[in-house]
Amino acid sequence: MFIKNYQYLKPTVDCGDHIEIEDINRKDYAVNQYMNKVHIEGITKPTALLYAAGFSLHQMESRDITTVKDMFRGTVEPQRTSMLIRESTVYAMHRWIGSIENKENIVYASINSNTCASSMNSLYEAQRLLDDGICEEVIIIAEERTSFNTLRIFKEHRVPITCGDALAIVTLTKEPTQLEVVDTKWEYEYNNNPFLTTKSGYAKVNTKLDIDQIKPHGTGTAANNEAEIDLIEGRDSVYYKKDTGHTQGASALLELCMLIDDKAVVGDTLCVASGLGGFYGSCVLRKLDEA
Repeated sequence: MFIKNYQYLKPTVDCGDHIEIEDINRKDYAVNQYMNKVHIEGITKPTALLYAAGFSLHQMESRDITTVKDMFRGTVEPQRTSMLIRESTVYAMHRWIGSIENKENIVYASINSNTCASSMNSLYEAQRLLDDGICEEVIIIAEERTSFNTLRIFKEHRVPITCGDALAIVTLTKEPTQLEVVDTKWEYEYNNNPFLTTKSGYAKVNTKLDIDQIKPHGTGTAANNEAEIDLIEGRDSVYYKKDTGHTQGASALLELCMLIDDKAVVGDTLCVASGLGGFYGSCVLRKLDEA
């Protein structure tokens, strides 16, 4: 499948425990309004819309909460129930579809919520939708907003990472362009610790294609670095999380877009992602020479 167009916003402002997108009023969903204006002008072909996000809030987390202690700032915030509803993936997906012109041409829609591998899962799904003739184009919207719950979960489990906000939109088609995505893979491996990544898990998505370089998942944690050693195998590597933080649900798609804009990147690049609970995915970004 080929990349018809893409657009993204990456985090730029360091807030200590996370990185936010500069000059965006997050409360008024200005991120979404901005992306709609510059990217989606209406759908004219049978299209699948895939929404990718990080943590999909469990129904138990949507209970009526009167006060919640903010463990990062030592304050108590009143009534957070409305925030929890806004962050649910179902609400976000519905909001996106409602803002798209010619939405009657959306023939398929789904939500991918596999934490840090969510948008890689969307790329895997997109490949199959196009190959099976379900649609003529696929739009993937990958969105991540650092939330109280996300920060709380990582802090409670002592995961030493910095989170980041991000938004990326990619339109995929079967019509050839200079940007091709091939060999999408998606695998599952059960682990006792849902935060654990393994060499065997990454090995399942290590493509056999002759590639020029690799973009590892690259959490920067000791456990993940050890798990990715065999995957890298002396290949030239490209890392982005050191600059953006962990954008979780949007990370795979965001970093794919950044890779496209990286002028030093040429040829075939293996892009790898992993998600909490034992999920692993990969694809190869191929930059074709212009005719």
